[in-house]
Amino acid sequence: MMTEKISGGRTTYGHIVGILMTDSQSPRIPGDPGHAETFSFPVIYEVLKGFPFDDLITIKKGHMDILLNRAKALEDKGVSLIVADCGLFGPFQEDMKKHLHVPFIGSALDMVPFLNRFLPPDRKVGIITGDTRLLKPAHFEASGIDLETICIAGMDNSSEFKKVVIDRSPELNIEKMRQGVVDAALTLSSNHLGAVVLECTNLISFRAEVQKALKVPVFDLVSLIEFYVSGLRLAPFHTTFI
Repeated sequence: MMTEKISGGRTTYGHIVGILMTDSQSPRIPGDPGHAETFSFPVIYEVLKGFPFDDLITIKKGHMDILLNRAKALEDKGVSLIVADCGLFGPFQEDMKKHLHVPFIGSALDMVPFLNRFLPPDRKVGIITGDTRLLKPAHFEASGIDLETICIAGMDNSSEFKKVVIDRSPELNIEKMRQGVVDAALTLSSNHLGAVVLECTNLISFRAEVQKALKVPVFDLVSLIEFYVSGLRLAPFHTTFI
């Protein structure tokens, strides 16, 4: 019987996904990538201290060193995948992955072209974002999105979203946030939807409510993470012969 050997070199082990978090103390609930109970597998976090959120909006890359340093810290801890906790990181994805040895996901928007590949041509992908004013053409271009194939809704009119996510209040009224997400989703109902992508990670906790309201499949960053991890945790098929 062969004895397996393992190598050391790190302090901790078993983390599958590393998540880069923007520097905020806003409350997070299961469903949000910033809440570890969202996942059925081990994740580990690094906080992007000193990284200006405005860089994600204006797509300035003067603080790439902060992103790379924190991503490298996760890589050194042995993760198999690194993701960013905000969909506005999409334009940074190409720069990041050039310097890493594991895959990097910058935005759930990357799912849109994939979904459009097999949706009927008369169906669109609905995108729900935190604030429609923050998404710039470059965010769509970075994910290879044809603007003719999508429709967009945002949480622009949700006072709870503004309070918690934009103004970073330490208190979250879950029901008010839930209603705001449903209200935003319903503005897409007049479109010929084939699927919905939640760009903003703060909305993922309410994906079931969006699915119920719109009656279409709903995807998000957690979906994308789970898809990748499912390829790392393959189990053999068991066939029963009678």
